[in-house]
Amino acid sequence: MKKIIILVLLLIVMGNISSAQVKVGFSLGNRSIAAGILSYDLIATVPAGQTWSVGAATIRLNISPNPLTGLTIHPDNPVINPNPNINSGIYQPLKTLAASATIMSFNILTFNTSGFYRFTPGTYTLGKVRFNVVGSFVTDSIKFRVNPPFTTALTTVNDSTVALVYPTTFNITNPVVTGTGNNLSELPKEFKLYENYPNPFNPTTSIKYDVASNAFVRLTVYDVTGKEVETLVNDNLQAGRYEASFNGGSYSSGIYFAKIEAGSYKHIIKMVMVK
Repeated sequence: MKKIIILVLLLIVMGNISSAQVKVGFSLGNRSIAAGILSYDLIATVPAGQTWSVGAATIRLNISPNPLTGLTIHPDNPVINPNPNINSGIYQPLKTLAASATIMSFNILTFNTSGFYRFTPGTYTLGKVRFNVVGSFVTDSIKFRVNPPFTTALTTVNDSTVALVYPTTFNITNPVVTGTGNNLSELPKEFKLYENYPNPFNPTTSIKYDVASNAFVRLTVYDVTGKEVETLVNDNLQAGRYEASFNGGSYSSGIYFAKIEAGSYKHIIKMVMVK
């Protein structure tokens, strides 16, 4: 009997631990450089079995480009392409600001202490973060400001009014630096989907694509059976050069396909993930 009681108590404790697991993860995706501006989408991913009730949040990014003068922070008030669910009502307009020359803050501010919007499991774009490109070429290194040696002005995230703790109840995935990107003086002349790099990959790969004119762009990833596993882009985009990231960390090794649809242009590339 005692063994049964102990087992029940352990199950309850385990259940409580499970409910306190990561509620939301942040990443940067859909990199683009056009008209002197480098931009990323700030993406929130809520894992299965969790929800994120979006209270006040300050999500900070640290920039350290090469050369150091290659990027400056481009604050936006309001942000470009804000998520409408957290940009009105009890929420103030989303904005980014330069906390210093090398620190950007993406701010979610609320008027109320209740009535927060709740994100269910899935992947959501919160808005764009943008940087000025200085010079012809730049390697961007942009990381979330959550780890030591940084000791002040760290990222803060609330679930309702409860502060989440990094990395146990929220986490981050920094973008992969894939090389240099130039400040385009000319827009692409044609739509194009490039081969992903690296390929094979484990578990993250970058997919570059050109948008020749303003268009609705959809970039999706399918497994070898033809099942859609992730939508990377689903938005109206201006002409420019873009880059999306696919993180296959939660998928098995194998062959995947990335398909782009932009206006009348369609193209598919084959990607191989080896873990």
